[in-house]
Amino acid sequence: MDPGEGDEIAQAVTQSGEQILEVVGDMTTIINSVEWEGPDDDGCEEEWNSFIGGPLSNLVEALQQKGKELTQHAEEQEQESNNG
Repeated sequence: MDPGEGDEIAQAVTQSGEQILEVVGDMTTIINSVEWEGPDDDGCEEEWNSFIGGPLSNLVEALQQKGKELTQHAEEQEQESNNG
């Protein structure tokens, strides 16, 4: 692996997670700003919060972890190249 390319990919993966968080923040603001009362409103908010606290949170966490792993692999490759 080219360490520079590995670093670029790691940054792209990490940035993807950050972009998802930004979009989710925007959507949460929109969902919370809707003037809607009653059980349907409560249900919608509960579903949204469950989604962002569950599957979406897991996705962002996985992207961040993968970005860290790729960065580590790139650093290891660069060390090997410098030692060899």
